[in-house]
Amino acid sequence: MKVSNLINILTKLARKPGAARSLFQQYPIAELVEKAEKGRQSVFPLSELDEFGKALLGAPIYTRHITRYDTLEKILIVPPLYTPLRLRKMEELMREPLFTDVDTSCKFGGFNSSLPVAVASMGSTPVYNKVSLDVAKASAEAGIPMGVGENVATVWGYSERVKPSQPCFKERVMTYLENLGDNGKGGVFIQQNVEDAYDELWNRVYSDPDITPYIDKGLVGFEIKLGQGAKPGLGGETFVERSLAIKLADKYVFDADPRTVQKELYERHSAPGTYTPEILRSMIRIMRNNYPRARIWVKMGPYRDLEDVARLCSEEKVDAFWIDGKEGGTGLSPVTALKDLGLPLLAVLGKIMKLSRETTIDYVASGRLVDGADVVKVLCFGARAAGLGRPFVVTAYAAGAEGVKKYLETIKMEVQLLTSAVGKYSVESLGPEDIRATGRDVAEALGIKSIYD
Repeated sequence: MKVSNLINILTKLARKPGAARSLFQQYPIAELVEKAEKGRQSVFPLSELDEFGKALLGAPIYTRHITRYDTLEKILIVPPLYTPLRLRKMEELMREPLFTDVDTSCKFGGFNSSLPVAVASMGSTPVYNKVSLDVAKASAEAGIPMGVGENVATVWGYSERVKPSQPCFKERVMTYLENLGDNGKGGVFIQQNVEDAYDELWNRVYSDPDITPYIDKGLVGFEIKLGQGAKPGLGGETFVERSLAIKLADKYVFDADPRTVQKELYERHSAPGTYTPEILRSMIRIMRNNYPRARIWVKMGPYRDLEDVARLCSEEKVDAFWIDGKEGGTGLSPVTALKDLGLPLLAVLGKIMKLSRETTIDYVASGRLVDGADVVKVLCFGARAAGLGRPFVVTAYAAGAEGVKKYLETIKMEVQLLTSAVGKYSVESLGPEDIRATGRDVAEALGIKSIYD
């Protein structure tokens, strides 16, 4: 039976009244048709108008008009009338304090920062790499840390471009480092995945004479990637054209050998890495031994055993522990992973609040964070900073480095406004007392008060 005929029949069934129609509307007919027509390609969120490298993807919160899990929108920032810290600030200033008196500077992951915000370690996807230099310049001038994700050097070259329109790895790093101010704020942290390790990326960076002066100043770190929000437990997934697939054939797994099979696009899969407590502990100790002047960051996907991993990292005294909720963005991820894999950010924040009382480590949280209110809420749960990714991509495309700069200015103002509203004048003073959950069930699960208490 032709697909068009099947759809016509099912459409007639859908128009029937009663429960049968309701049940039909919930059935994923379109999804099944797409799988029948496209096969393996339907596993990924691609279409003729939404090809890889031109989309900003992340976990869908809503499915069939039903909220599937609780989000940060279930949390409100609730100020008190009595504000003793405002009185203390007034005595210090000899005037009534304003929101502009809020100090947004902080330190996390071994870096000083002008804001409790870090640029997420976005990798080699063309949609970001093309504007990565704008983000690097603006974030450096703003004095906030920036990550460089996996596969950039492997795909786009270490110090020379392999494609004229795409910056290479070192361009991204040096654009950031050369635009840092002289106030000691900022820092770059660099991921190395399994495939990057084949090229000894961290060794090249650590011995690079152009980067060494910044390493000596404590402005460079290396980040172990233990997964990301959009696809915890999975490696990097992408589609590439044949010329690039042939170049990378010895380093990655492809759905077909590009040297012998001709196709328009090839699936490129990278390994997620294999870990046990012993393996991770050994990796951290080897890093500290081999790169003693570099900061050590660990990025964790929303795994169910993240508390055990955090405690190990705290014991090993890593500089920052980044946790990405399942809402986190990605260049490409299987549709089923975006829907059903990993813990949501709000669940992650509940664990961070508990862990921040038990461990001595700087937590960074990320996953669909957009504005200053999101940043403040994350800090109230005990994180030291918020990680943002897609907002930098959008603002860079909108207005280049100047657009990113203006975006960060709005984030700072929003953070200052909301922090002053709760009667505090340093972002490091924010805590769980400043937030309430909109439902008692969420409040009880997270260990905070509800708006009804």
